[in-house]
Amino acid sequence: MSPEQTFPLAARLFPERLKSPWWIGHIPFAFELIGRMQPRTVVELGTYSGSSFAAFCQAVEASGGNGHVYGVDLWQGDVHMGSFDEALYQEMAAFTSTRYPTISTLIRKDFNEAAASFAEGSVDLLHIDGTHTFEAVTNDFETWLPKMSDRGVVLFHDINVTEQNAGPAALKFGVRRVFDSLKTNYAHAEFDHCFGLGVLVVGKAPDASVMRLIDEVKADAAKAFFAEKGDAVSKHFESLGIALPQHGSYGNSGDCADVSAAPHAERGTAGQSIASQEMQPTAVAPSHRSLLRRAFDRLRRMVA
Repeated sequence: MSPEQTFPLAARLFPERLKSPWWIGHIPFAFELIGRMQPRTVVELGTYSGSSFAAFCQAVEASGGNGHVYGVDLWQGDVHMGSFDEALYQEMAAFTSTRYPTISTLIRKDFNEAAASFAEGSVDLLHIDGTHTFEAVTNDFETWLPKMSDRGVVLFHDINVTEQNAGPAALKFGVRRVFDSLKTNYAHAEFDHCFGLGVLVVGKAPDASVMRLIDEVKADAAKAFFAEKGDAVSKHFESLGIALPQHGSYGNSGDCADVSAAPHAERGTAGQSIASQEMQPTAVAPSHRSLLRRAFDRLRRMVA
């Protein structure tokens, strides 16, 4: 079968909401994963402007599932992105209440506090995309792992942020190291495009359809299919001419150089430099490399 036949939801759907460039190349995979998995509860840690959150909602709706999507964020900012204006949250709240009033909920709490609102074994799909330091990501995974169901899958964004594709800002990111430390214990898959996405099957009794998907996306043809679909999304975003988000300095001093002393955006653990982490280049399509480069130029200025 062709990739379009193997991955029908990824082939058929196109995202209805695009607000920032960093995650959107993985929306086609998110569509396919949710279509097959039919998760009852989806939790996103780090919702920001909502491109990934809206994609999860769109997939739940399009696949006829009865799942509910929760977006957890303080909408205050972090050491990577700077401080957020209140308008960012207000716009997200208006969008979700209008477009997905019955299947979406925004939770304005720090990640650790929000975990107390979910019963153990209740979360089918968890997306970790908050502060990206090694300690913060480790804390998020360990805090939420007991909440994962027997079908549970965890997504990690930015496993392929490197000095080659992001500059010195990459040294503040520990997602790759966390994912590598975990993947030997679980069924997993990973994508290099759009700064990388790690997929970890943590449930003890995962859906057979999800396990097939994990096997299928390891093939070169499947990786190429999802990279091409993601590139199409990124090209469309660039064609919209949406201004990249501009944020203020994070913290009282406005100095984000010392991540080890800076607070986790969701009041979790502090971060650390990962200069010793092995860096591998990633594939970024020429058509939108300049857009992503401009976004990371801002991150570099923050951590310089």
